[in-house]
Amino acid sequence: MYTFQITPQSQCTGCQACLNVCPKSCISMETGFLGHIYPKIDQNACIDCGLCRKVCPVNHPIEKKSPITVFAGWHKDIEEYFSSSSGGAAAALSKEIIRKGGVVYGCASLPGIKVRHVRVSTDNELPLLKGSKYVQSNVDDSYKLVLSDLRKGLLVLFIGTPCQVAGLKGFLRKDYDNLYTVDLICHGTPSLDYLKIHVKKVSKGKGVKVQFRKGNDMGLRVFDEEGNQIYYSNVWRNRYKDTYYNTFIDGYTYRDSCYQCSYASPERCSDITIGDYWGIGEDFVYDSINGCSCMFPITRKGITLLRSCNLILHERRVEEAVEGNEQLRHPKMLDFRRKVFRKLCDMIGISAAYCFCEWDHIFEKYVILKVKRKLHLK
Repeated sequence: MYTFQITPQSQCTGCQACLNVCPKSCISMETGFLGHIYPKIDQNACIDCGLCRKVCPVNHPIEKKSPITVFAGWHKDIEEYFSSSSGGAAAALSKEIIRKGGVVYGCASLPGIKVRHVRVSTDNELPLLKGSKYVQSNVDDSYKLVLSDLRKGLLVLFIGTPCQVAGLKGFLRKDYDNLYTVDLICHGTPSLDYLKIHVKKVSKGKGVKVQFRKGNDMGLRVFDEEGNQIYYSNVWRNRYKDTYYNTFIDGYTYRDSCYQCSYASPERCSDITIGDYWGIGEDFVYDSINGCSCMFPITRKGITLLRSCNLILHERRVEEAVEGNEQLRHPKMLDFRRKVFRKLCDMIGISAAYCFCEWDHIFEKYVILKVKRKLHLK
């Protein structure tokens, strides 16, 4: 019987490359702190082949490259644009790969509060991938399915967080000309386990599906089995009201690895990086009220794919885009408040621990503001 750790738990990203590569299927994912998933090895079945350690992108970092340039833009199709988050870059990229006869792997929010990567091969399935998901998706066996499609000669697009792209590349262990990878500008991920607990609480057990964002409207929406919206909290209008969304925004419920993320830099591990274009210069005037995508082509195949898509592209300075997005400069810091939260949440619960750590901001928002209004002060 062999006993070993694939990589230190504090550095594990939960990418599931180890699960996909294990020849004996003796690795499963189990929940740990704050509901985050970590690999668990069945020591009785393990043959100590070492493949799990070899494909782990923490143990063997994936090469990163600087962006060729950056584009601000949005989908040309108005319906696609308004049904997408931000500018619809992911939708356009996915549509182009399907048009060329390929397949797309991306994150879907499914009934039963399931958020996982799925394989899409037709236009009719593409809506499954739309919308932001502020939670870590379950990759499951997607890497093995990607490898199978690549070996068949299919064009494959994989969209995920940087650590998931790194997990895929670590699993594949070689480059494929027919593979395109797109990573998201990620700020850190809460766990799916915590999301399920929160939805059950706020919906009194009736919620079966969630939506995190509608265009630029950021808020948690919960739907019942008939598709009726039964819960909604806007993160800005109702600041500090929804614990799940606010602990995400303020960076409290991330994985340990998120606070030391090696991908939170201008150098990226994919062909294309996409996200919201924050901090765009005043010289850029546009009337696209649903948002604007930030698109970094990292490789030549990435820039070729972007330019072939149904996108309006405006070339900008890389420095502008990096300056406008903190997560392209450094990861969220594990500061004093977050350290205290992580000590308290097991003792008093996530909601109480968050309120304790953010008491001054909450007090200012809801007490001082009320006093000012009553006294007619600015």
